[in-house]
Amino acid sequence: MIVLGIETSCDETSVAIIEQKENDDFGNILAENTLSQFKKHSKFGGIVPELASREHENTLNILVQKTLNKAKINLKKIDAFAATTGPGLLGGLLIGSNYAKTLSLANNKPFISVNHLQGHILVSRLKKKINFPFLSLLLSGGHTQLLIAKKYNKFEIIGETLDDALGEAFDKTSRLLGYGYPGGPIIEKLALKGINTNFFKLPKPLLKSDDFNFSFSGLKTSIRRITEKPLNKTLQYNLANEFQECITEILIAKCEKAINLFKKKMNLQSFILAGGVASNKFIRKKFDFLCKQHCIEFIVPEKKLCVDNATMIAWAGIERLNKIKKSDSLTMHPKPRWSLEDL
Repeated sequence: MIVLGIETSCDETSVAIIEQKENDDFGNILAENTLSQFKKHSKFGGIVPELASREHENTLNILVQKTLNKAKINLKKIDAFAATTGPGLLGGLLIGSNYAKTLSLANNKPFISVNHLQGHILVSRLKKKINFPFLSLLLSGGHTQLLIAKKYNKFEIIGETLDDALGEAFDKTSRLLGYGYPGGPIIEKLALKGINTNFFKLPKPLLKSDDFNFSFSGLKTSIRRITEKPLNKTLQYNLANEFQECITEILIAKCEKAINLFKKKMNLQSFILAGGVASNKFIRKKFDFLCKQHCIEFIVPEKKLCVDNATMIAWAGIERLNKIKKSDSLTMHPKPRWSLEDL
């Protein structure tokens, strides 16, 4: 089975071709090409939807041809076309999904609608056998969710952010410190130069609440107040370090509570950290230690598969086709808001 995947939900235009051979549980990346737009958006401090849509429109066809050439394959060899149809920015979702639908129609092959978040979670199964159910923490620019993956298309959200997503909190903290976008890599680099003295005494919202939900708006507000007065470089480094330590402590506390609850209840054996923020080495290290403490397998995709990419979309398409060999309707509309519980 060979699937071409397209990802255009935000500010990356990505195309990938994934092959799964008969009687093989895993996938092989034949080719992938991703064009990031972050330089075009960085001067605005965040994503400009109209600009993102225009860039997708200008580059998608070129990337598809480039990916086909790199894989040394033609369209007739593709068994299905998968595209992100939500959640995300409507303009980008329309461009990517309409392109995939056109290829599907022209080549008489199935079109597969993929939930972007589902792709982030399932991509860990591309090269590794991971049995359902498993616990997953999804950290991205728009989502922070703690969930149980019961099947490839059945997810139960047990906790999520009540306000800002963690990726958004990183972006806002970076801007408040006078740096650019995206904030995640910037804060991680700044934190390496600082020490956590707890000098700023940042709040840790919902740290001891009885549920699995998160809140980061109060943390952002605290940093805004701290940065109202100019900070020298040393204080900036220390604030970045304390911020990173603070949010990690919150994440660990919630996930440890979930592991304790569901490990025996559902025979959980694996914990997956997914999404763009999962590329943070400090956070990875802390979760690796947590899982070792609880004798549960810690799994996180390689860095390039944490950020938005078409490999995860093509692989999610393969997982769907392995269960249901049926095309999605070509008349379906993208869903800018699409919960994992509504697949």
